[in-house]
Amino acid sequence: MNESFHPVEACLLDEKGIPVSAEPLIKELQGTTYEIDYEYGNCQFEYKTSPVGMNNLDYLNIVFEQFIENLDKFIKKVYMEKEVIPVFLGANPSPEIMKEGLITDKPRYNKLATWQNNIPDVEIDDDKFRAAYVATAIQGFHLHLQGKNPKNTAIMFNQILNITSSAIVLGANSRLFAGRVYSLHEPRIHLYDQSEQQNSGFPAIPRYLDGVDNYIDYITSRDPNVTKDYFMLEKERHDDARIRIGPDSYRVETRIMSVQPTSKSLMAMAEFFIGYLSRAIHEERELRPLSTLREERMAAVRYGYNAKTHFNIIDTMRSQLDFARKGLSDLGINVGFLDILDKRLENRNSPGEYVAKIWNEKFNGSINQTIYEIISDIWQKTKENQPII
Repeated sequence: MNESFHPVEACLLDEKGIPVSAEPLIKELQGTTYEIDYEYGNCQFEYKTSPVGMNNLDYLNIVFEQFIENLDKFIKKVYMEKEVIPVFLGANPSPEIMKEGLITDKPRYNKLATWQNNIPDVEIDDDKFRAAYVATAIQGFHLHLQGKNPKNTAIMFNQILNITSSAIVLGANSRLFAGRVYSLHEPRIHLYDQSEQQNSGFPAIPRYLDGVDNYIDYITSRDPNVTKDYFMLEKERHDDARIRIGPDSYRVETRIMSVQPTSKSLMAMAEFFIGYLSRAIHEERELRPLSTLREERMAAVRYGYNAKTHFNIIDTMRSQLDFARKGLSDLGINVGFLDILDKRLENRNSPGEYVAKIWNEKFNGSINQTIYEIISDIWQKTKENQPII
């Protein structure tokens, strides 16, 4: 791993908990130092950092803090007639989010929506949602890790699959979805897997990759949905992790993580992946069976810290966090953020659990009013960079 960059997704809601178009904000930020782009939902936006070295996470934390400070100013400038709050939660809490007319009017998103309109409704806790609407309501944090060469990239991909469940449990952030708190630990993943069917989830590889060629074979073996171009087929895959091949580069993208409410929490997840992968690759750490990882992932999504699998998930997370800490030390990186995940594990907590708790405390019969109070609480923590532990 040489460097990384971090796309972060968020959404905009007003004081009534109603989705707000992000297009005016995106246009306002065009031409500035911030790389902002459209997302599937028209109330969503994506912020991308420039690539940074592995040992520059302290700097990246400062970059995020400055972005949040300026984002607050830009939003107040663009939306002068009403209060608009950026929401860094893994799922959109608005009860209005699953309605028609909220898909961004761009060719790629329109093609995806047309394809998803043929997929059955997705189900969760006796509720049903249109498959094509799900992606308008979920926000992720994608860590892009540059591989040294094709072999190194394939090994990194394999090792990432072994910490996927830990990342799900520790970073879960989507229990409040579309006006309701759901029972699953991480509803966002459950819904996305259903809405994309073969295009999402734990990679459907029959065995671990021996090299990048195996990944190319995997991609080309899948039925295309909206494109036949290989590089677009790569982009079309929404697996937990994927390999992207460039003219002279190889990188692995993690797509499993929910966006975190604070910059420090984002950096904690980055430290976890970077430290663990560095040491695992160097030591050629043994890989667990893919079938075991698939079962563990399903249990993590549904039950979180209470998941029952072949391995004790609490012991697994504790061991992997310790392994990541040693990996960071090997790289000469001072651990600045990983303690956030240690404390979450100790407290059996996550942002999603925190939001569910304050929903129960604040709910007064008005869904919209309670949502406003919750997103205001989260936004304050975002601005203060106060992690939820």
